[in-house]
Amino acid sequence: MRRKLFDATRIVLVRHALTDTGSRLCGWFDVPLTSAGHAQLRSAIGNGPKRPVPDALYTSTLTRARDVAAVLGHAWSLEFQPAEWAREIHCGHLEGMPLDQLQREFPEHWARNLEQNDDAFAWPGGETYAQFRARVLAGLEAAAAAHPSGRIAVVTHAGVISQVLGVIRGRTAAAWAVDRPDPLTATEVSWEHGTPRAVFTYGDRDWY
Repeated sequence: MRRKLFDATRIVLVRHALTDTGSRLCGWFDVPLTSAGHAQLRSAIGNGPKRPVPDALYTSTLTRARDVAAVLGHAWSLEFQPAEWAREIHCGHLEGMPLDQLQREFPEHWARNLEQNDDAFAWPGGETYAQFRARVLAGLEAAAAAHPSGRIAVVTHAGVISQVLGVIRGRTAAAWAVDRPDPLTATEVSWEHGTPRAVFTYGDRDWY
C-alpha cells in the first residue's frame, strides 16, 4: 500500500552561512565562515526557534557546514551527525585554484562545465556530476530510512541542494546553476520510496 505524502520523511536542507572563497574553485576546498557568516548565524537563531525542532541533525564534514551545525545542535539540544555524503562536489586536483588561473590553464574543462549538459563531466581527479548525485541520494536515503515519517535537518551546500531539486524537477545532474539557494536559507522536501518527491519551501530565510 502506497504511503501517503504526509507520512513521508521531511528533510530540511540548510545551506551554510556566508564564506569567502576568494574567487576560487570551491568544492571540498575547506573555507571557513566569514565574520559576516557568523553574524548571520547569530542573527538567524537569536530569538529562539520558531519551528519544530527536527528529530536529527546531519552535517557535511566541511568546516563551513560543521560550524553552522555546531551552533544549531547546541540550540536544538541535538548532537549533530557528521555526514561525508553531504559534502559539496569534489573538484579533484584543482580544488582551491583561482578561477582566472583555471580559465587560462583548463579552458576546455571550464567551457564544458559551463555548458551544464554532461553528467560525466569531472574536474581532473574529481567526481562526475552523476557520481555526485548518486552519493547525495544514497546518503539521504540512509538518513531518511533512519527516521521514517520524521523530520530531519541537514547542513550542507548549494550544489547538494541543487541536486535534490534537480531530481524532483527532472533536471540532469550537470545542471548545477539552477536553484542554488542563498547562504543560510533552508529548502524543505519530502522523501518517499527512496527519492525526493516534493518541495515544500525553497530558500526560506525564516526556517529556524
